[in-house]
This record gives sequence, structure tokens and C-alpha cells, in this order.
Amino acid sequence: MSTIIGIDLGTTNSVCAIIERGEPRIIINEEGGRTTPSVVGFSKNGERFVGDIAKRQMHINPEGTVHSIKRFMGRPYEDSTDDLRLVGYPLVKAQSGECGVPIGDRVFTPREIAAMVLQKLKRSAEDFLGETITEAVITVPAYFTDRQRQATRDAGTIAGLDVLRIINEPTAAALAYVHDRKQNSRIAVYDFGGGTFDISIVEVGENIAEVRATRGNNALGGADVDQILVEWLRGLFEKEQQIDVSKERVVLQRLRDAAERAKMELSTSHSTDIHLPFLMADHRGPRHLQATLDRNTFEQMIAPVVDQTIRECALALQDAGVHPNDVDEVVMVGGSSRIPMVQQRVEEAFGRPLNKGFNPDEVVAVGAAIQAGILEGDLKSVTLLDVTNLSLGIEVTGGRFAPLIPKNSTLPAQKTQLVSTVVDNQRTVKIHVLQGEEEKARNNVSLGQFELTGIQPGRAGSPRIRVKFGIDASGMVQVTAHDLRSGVSQSVEIDVPTGMSKFDVERLRDEVADQEQADEGDRELRRLRKGIESRLVSIEALLRDHRGELHKSELSGIEQALKRGRMALLKSSDRSNLTDLGAYLERMESHVRSQLS
Repeated sequence: MSTIIGIDLGTTNSVCAIIERGEPRIIINEEGGRTTPSVVGFSKNGERFVGDIAKRQMHINPEGTVHSIKRFMGRPYEDSTDDLRLVGYPLVKAQSGECGVPIGDRVFTPREIAAMVLQKLKRSAEDFLGETITEAVITVPAYFTDRQRQATRDAGTIAGLDVLRIINEPTAAALAYVHDRKQNSRIAVYDFGGGTFDISIVEVGENIAEVRATRGNNALGGADVDQILVEWLRGLFEKEQQIDVSKERVVLQRLRDAAERAKMELSTSHSTDIHLPFLMADHRGPRHLQATLDRNTFEQMIAPVVDQTIRECALALQDAGVHPNDVDEVVMVGGSSRIPMVQQRVEEAFGRPLNKGFNPDEVVAVGAAIQAGILEGDLKSVTLLDVTNLSLGIEVTGGRFAPLIPKNSTLPAQKTQLVSTVVDNQRTVKIHVLQGEEEKARNNVSLGQFELTGIQPGRAGSPRIRVKFGIDASGMVQVTAHDLRSGVSQSVEIDVPTGMSKFDVERLRDEVADQEQADEGDRELRRLRKGIESRLVSIEALLRDHRGELHKSELSGIEQALKRGRMALLKSSDRSNLTDLGAYLERMESHVRSQLS
């Protein structure tokens, strides 16, 4: 049985982990890092980069560098417009109704971009373990809707992964706590990431983790903190230079980079200097930005964002029916939880020191790996009782929302509802399924509509159709219907407004697999060229240091080999030629060294 990997698919960074000899282990990526930037870059000639190399080109190619895509997963384009200011690339409405990223003559959906990040993590795990990876557990914010969870599952499928389980990020952190501490306690998991915020109250024991309540905001994270700083820096620059940079993507991206650095520096220092030379240039010459920001000013700026998270904490405690004093420990998760003001406010809210024993960047991936280990049978089973993040219900007469499965119901959950016809001889019944807490149906998240067909004709109200709504352990919605008069049952396909058909997902999976093969060929060529470059440098050093010790005929042969190597690097040589050249240069270097020894 192949290894099941655990993945924290983050807004800013992603992490992959496994269970090895009973303990979690973080997968090291190709660049030697424990975290991988959730960034996909496209060059002008169509090359694709994922991770660190993509992030490095962000400030010079903002339109072709896609980041923070998690904020747009499974959301209609119309619901995403407020977040457009947080990114440097353009967004359009895709055919599916969700956001799309135009790159060249192609429009990529968020799940396709996320699949590229997942594929990078999958490949890193395969290189690390030396085996093919086909299965994964992936985490999502606790407040992700069914549409967003399905989009995440689709991204996994497109990346060539069978997603065995979707689990909430705070719940994953609680699993890591159970594995590490193995003691009875009530914990709060405060998860403040790059693009989302969640707070969960969890009862944990030696072999159990029961979520009592969860609250959150899918559009609140470190990116919002960064944006506050971006607007401040932009205001300073525009006022000083008397210029409008609202349409200057490169300038705005450099401001984002500076804002992120300043935020991180202010976590350890009381002030930071921001210097952006040649931020832009016009007919009057180059324009620079110089500013100093102290921690007190920074904290005043971001106080409204932090206040929102504290309010969610209070609501979660209220939902769980517990007092702050009843919480034994507070586990901090996510990069934004490192901000000193955040830590201070959370300590004040719960009245106790914070648990800083877990790496906030890695603990969610560790929990996902533990869930994977349980599914594999490598770890002792832990009973995981999560809850619904939003109420599930249907639209009823008057455009009202009728909840069927209330928020914070233990998963898996199900509810049966009897429906009937409203006119004589009605053969179909349309049902609109929603998630949310608002009284008016239109103010909640639409999961889609479905029609029950083939109903036996009769007087209005006489057919009795039992519709069973269920939410599985991954938080995914399932619906089945049973006509009590005819005995006919049917599984119901919900028509999701911004969904993707199974056929489309499988088509994209095949496309990505083909692209991965092409990318692997490109990576192999780059490795061969890099190896030849290193070999040429080594031979040139030998020639420079020992020219007087070599015979004239040998010098001529070496110089010809160096010339051949340099010409090959200038040309578009194929793999076979580069492999042969690399072997030839290796023999040449070995021969020269033997002559000098």
C-alpha cells in the first residue's frame, strides 16, 4: 500500500507531511524548504513555475504570477470582487461562473491553479519517499462551504490524487495536539492564516477529539493586514510624489512585498525602515519611497482586523456553552498568529498564556498526516467528532430559509424531510439547497438546486417524498430521495452554479498529467544543462590553475571540449545530446585530474 500524504493547502504557503515509524514528518521540497509558497507563475513564453521560483518573479511579473488563489476557491465571480484588490493579476468571469485567471489565450480556474500547487507537493513527496503517491488527506478552513470543499477535492483529483478525506484546519491542529499530549483537556484552536480565520473549541482526550463549536471568516487573514500597510505606503508615496499608482501593477506588487516584510519584521522589532528605490519612473525621473513604521502605529492600523477575530472567539465560546476560564489551553496556528498584538489580545480574551509548543506553519499538515496515518492503519485510531460549520437547509414559501441540519451539529449528520406537490398531477418537485444562518434564503450560500422527477400523479399534497440530507465526515453534502408511494429511490445530483462536471475534472486531470510529463522533460533538460555548466566551470578552473603542467595536445583537446560545451548550452540541444556531452566532459575532467595527480 502506498503512503497517504497529509496536505495543508494554504493561502500563502502549503505544507506536506507523512507518518514515518509512528511519528509525523514534514516533506522537504525540491528547493530544500519545509513550506512551499502557494504561488504559480507563468513566463511570457508559456513556461510554468510553482513555489519558490514562482514567488521570486512576482514583483517583476505580477500579471503572470498567481497567489492567494485559495480565497477564490468555489466562489462565484460576483462574490469575489472585494478581494481583487489583494492580488496583482487580473481576474475574469470563467465559463463555470467562478473567477478565472487569464494567462495567454487560456483562462485557469482556481481549482486548476490549486491543482498545480498540489501536484508540486505530490512530486516532492514522491521524490522524498521514492514511490508513487496517489492518495491524500487535504485540509480546508473550517468555514469553507460545500462548494469550496468540492472545489478543493476537484483540485486534488486534477493533480492526480484520490482525496480520501477533507478535514478542517483547526481540527487537524487538534489531532496534532492529541497525538503529542495524550491528555484530557479543553482547547481553543486559534487559526489566523494568510487568507482565512477560524476558531474552534475542542474537547480532547487520549483517543478522541470532539469539536464543540467553530466560527470563522473565509475572507480575513494576513493578506488583509498586508493590504492595510499597502494602502498606507501607497498614500505616503502618492502624496509625496503627487502621482496616482492605482493602475500600476508592478508598483502595487512591490508595495505588497514591502508590506509583508514590514509585518514580519515588526513581530521581532519595535520599528522597521522601508526603502523602495526606483519604485517607478516617469518624465521627471526615478521615484523612490522611504518610510519608517513603528510597532505602535502598526498595531493601531490593524486593530480592526484583530478585533474581528476576537469577536469570533467570543461567539465560538458562546456556541460551545463555555466560559474562557473553562479553556485549558489555546493553540496558535497560522503565520499571522505570530503578530505580538494578536498574541496579546488572544491571551487577554482567554485569560491564560498561549501554547506556543507547535510550529504554527506546520501543525495543520501534521494533523492531516495523522489522519492519513489513521486511515492507513499505521496509527491508533482517534475518534474525530467534527461539527457542521453552517446550517444546511432549503428554501421554502416566501423565500425563507428553513434549516434542516443546524450549525455545530456533530458529523456525520443527516436529516429527513417529507416534501410533496402543490398542484394536482405535478410530476416534478424542485428543491433549492442552501448553507448559512440568514432568515432570507437569498442571503445564504446556494449549494444548488435539484429536481425530483417521475412522481406518481395525484392530488396536490398526496405524494409523500422522503428526502434525506446528509453531511459526511468531510463536510460534503449528499442528498437522496425516496417516493413512499411508488417505492422508487434516486440519488440526487445537485446542480451547483459554479461547479465543474466530473467529465471536466477528469479531462483536466489528463491535461495536467500530460503537462507534468512535459514539465518533467523540461526539468530534466535544466538539470542536464546545469550539470554541464558546473562541469565546464570545474574544467576551466583546472585549465587556469594548471595550464603549465599540461601538454600542448592535451590543452588543445580540453579547449575544444570547453568550446563544444559552451556551444551546446547556447543551442536548444535535446536530452540525448546533453546526456552524451555530460558523460564526455566527466571523462575529460577525470582524465585531466589523473594526469595532474
